[in-house]
Amino acid sequence: MSITINIKSQSRDVDVDIPTEWSEMSIDYWVGLSSVIRENQSNNKLKNDSLLENHEENERLDEILTEVAFFDELKLNKDIFCYVTGMSKEEVMNVDVDKVTEVVNVLGILTEEYKPLGTRSFEFEGEEYFFPSENLKKNTYGDFIESTQLEMTENSMKNGRYDVLPEQMAILCRREGENYDEDLIAEKSERFKKLKMDSVFEFAFFLTNQSNILLNLFNMYSEKNLKE
Repeated sequence: MSITINIKSQSRDVDVDIPTEWSEMSIDYWVGLSSVIRENQSNNKLKNDSLLENHEENERLDEILTEVAFFDELKLNKDIFCYVTGMSKEEVMNVDVDKVTEVVNVLGILTEEYKPLGTRSFEFEGEEYFFPSENLKKNTYGDFIESTQLEMTENSMKNGRYDVLPEQMAILCRREGENYDEDLIAEKSERFKKLKMDSVFEFAFFLTNQSNILLNLFNMYSEKNLKE
């Protein structure tokens, strides 16, 4: 979606393309945007904790917290606007507030949970890459466990650390007949930063399912050993 923004101090219009679907947003873009949000949230928490600790007896504490929350939200919106538009904080000061609100509202996609389709492959740069379930027979079980690093990857995703996924996908996702080549992983990982988030979410969904399957197999194996 394209939005035209007028910078009053410079008397010029800027056209900004904003992703409105997960399929339009690259993982590189999402990692940068989520970093802006996480940094604001972390700073806000520190500020609130300090207020609660140092002004516990203040009768206006609730009112103060409400005011602080309001200005924190304004700052977050400004930082998001700067990231999405590429404008400096100085330029943003000369943009109509309704345009800032419009841009932030367009990113309402962030509040919607992705609904996985359960795909087993994705298209990238005109080629199809398959999740490891398609070529497990070509790898040893040990290679698969080592390369997925399921627990580390799943924990990273839960903490919003999607920046680890390009490398994980570069290791695991391959074209038909493609063999693992460690020397190519760095270059492939860099290219995979441009993957769209719908493909990334499908991969994350696959990893979570695979983790659950492996856990169930482990539990079944453990129970069998106990009975014996």
